[in-house]
Amino acid sequence: MISLSKEETAARFGVEKAIEHFPSTLTDQEEKYVKTVLNYMDIAYSPERNKGGKSVKHLCAPGNVFEARSTFPTAHTAEEYAESHSHVMSALKDLRIISFQLVNVKENLVSLRYEATGSHIGEDHNGIKPTKRRGHWSGAGNFVMDEETGLIAHWWKDWDKMQMWKQLGWVKPNNDETEFA
Repeated sequence: MISLSKEETAARFGVEKAIEHFPSTLTDQEEKYVKTVLNYMDIAYSPERNKGGKSVKHLCAPGNVFEARSTFPTAHTAEEYAESHSHVMSALKDLRIISFQLVNVKENLVSLRYEATGSHIGEDHNGIKPTKRRGHWSGAGNFVMDEETGLIAHWWKDWDKMQMWKQLGWVKPNNDETEFA
């Protein structure tokens, strides 16, 4: 494994985020898969660029599947996730991925773990007025790429939503008295 600076990642994949752990060698096809996934993440996590599902459609295979039942239960495709996430970002106007802790690829499976941050400085979130509080969290995703098109066919997402929500002051009824194991 090697690490890539944000400048190296930008030159290689068009995404300006550091990658802490990355395979030292990839096939040409694996390189393309990583580029597709990183570009999807870069758009989906950009308050400026994510305008909903249409923003990422060019990176998603027809009939793709998204699964994150505990965090985005109504999103069933990668485009629906981007749409739903755009609403979260309307509350977290400065949301951004800080870095990718890990990006790994084997054949048509791309796995990643990332760190993100954001502050509730935008619109209300589920009836909660802007708290001005900042959250810092990590998430992970496993992407299966369509071997014919090179696009995202399946994405499983995992992320510690409750810890993030507590940091932002979004846990009801008593946010600051709530503890998680």
